[in-house]
Amino acid sequence: MKLQRTAYAERALRAAAHVLEVEPTQFAPARMSKYAHWFEDPQHGSVVAVVTPGEKPTVTDEVLAFGLAWQQNRDLLLVVPDDMVVEAIARIGWLETEVRVFAFDGAEGEVPRPVRSPGRFAILERLAELPERVPRRAALKTGHASWLDNIHTHEVGLVGHDRGGYFSWHHEGLQVLQAHETKSGLRIRAGVQYKTPQPGRDVFDKTFTNPPTVGEVAVINAKVALAIEDGGSLTSKMREHKLQATLKGQPEVLGLTDLWREFPAWRGLLTSSMPPFGRPGYIDFLGADATGVLHVVETKIGHDPKVVLQALDYAIWVRANDSAIRERLKAEGHILPTPNGHPPAGGTPAPIHLVLGSLGSGPAFNAYLAGQIEALAGDCRVSIYLTAEPTADELSLTKVSARDLWEPSALVAKPVVGPRWPGELTTELGRHSGERADPLPSQ
Repeated sequence: MKLQRTAYAERALRAAAHVLEVEPTQFAPARMSKYAHWFEDPQHGSVVAVVTPGEKPTVTDEVLAFGLAWQQNRDLLLVVPDDMVVEAIARIGWLETEVRVFAFDGAEGEVPRPVRSPGRFAILERLAELPERVPRRAALKTGHASWLDNIHTHEVGLVGHDRGGYFSWHHEGLQVLQAHETKSGLRIRAGVQYKTPQPGRDVFDKTFTNPPTVGEVAVINAKVALAIEDGGSLTSKMREHKLQATLKGQPEVLGLTDLWREFPAWRGLLTSSMPPFGRPGYIDFLGADATGVLHVVETKIGHDPKVVLQALDYAIWVRANDSAIRERLKAEGHILPTPNGHPPAGGTPAPIHLVLGSLGSGPAFNAYLAGQIEALAGDCRVSIYLTAEPTADELSLTKVSARDLWEPSALVAKPVVGPRWPGELTTELGRHSGERADPLPSQ
């Protein structure tokens, strides 16, 4: 794809010149998404991103994320192939900054065509029409379940998960045991599946056509016990699993009463010739507060410039399917009160909580997120919680105010650009008020 991007540069320049109606200049700061050709007009009144045909449609996530981060007081113009238009326009109704989309496949003689962004309720209606997200359940053939009888799971405090065709067991969020059916038998893996295992930490991995022997069960149990003894991993994904496992027992630190982990959902809409036209995904946590309002909680460890848009996608989907979600929770024994003003007026998305942790050292809140959060519409409620110790047994979170997102610190990276004019005014007023965010005590 790198060669296609290079070959497309001249057409991208012509496309940018057409939408700007002036000769553009290259916009190439050090930290920019590779998925688009970037330009700005000579007076710096607009930023243009032109995406090469043939990219995966989901690259619009990163292109929009970087564009919002660098936008500041300028207009953002997205020039995308036809098969990316739906992804590009689906969130615009929940953005406060000026974002316009143009369709352009790069054909000879073609010029970018402006695309009208649908209103909020048009997007909500389409999201509500998607089928219920019921993930495929794992199952074991007759007799295979008994092959796991002597393998230690509950005895050593493991938590079981059934995720899309396989069974797994976790210790403090870290997978240490997995079993699933194959064409030839039952495959069992025990231990932590590191990309580069340390000596003595290799994974037990065997497909059984007969029950495991006493000796094999002993080896499996030993691998699980060793993984528990090690206590986890330094990788960001495994740190995030530990953070999630701890957060599950501390909903009150977010002002919530309930948390449902890995809640199946649709993340936005797709351009496709085949239904269901949605992107499947899992919300890290669907939450509820004491008044019955549904919340979206997303966790990340280390650098991820797309986390704000990911959370927004889920928050919009929750708003579109609020009643159906409540009925599903009720069927599972979770009865929520009906909040005042339900459903929210104007397509207001569910409140968002971002719980962000540092990867050993460095910030938890990266340089792109402040501009993205500032670009959201005023009724998009986002709360930011940071932790320097995401693997602690009890989480100590610092809730960060909007103005502090622009102030570099041990956990907050310097934004790639400063706030827009309204944000600068708010920041200055806040600086003179002398108010600061205080750490939330561990529970």
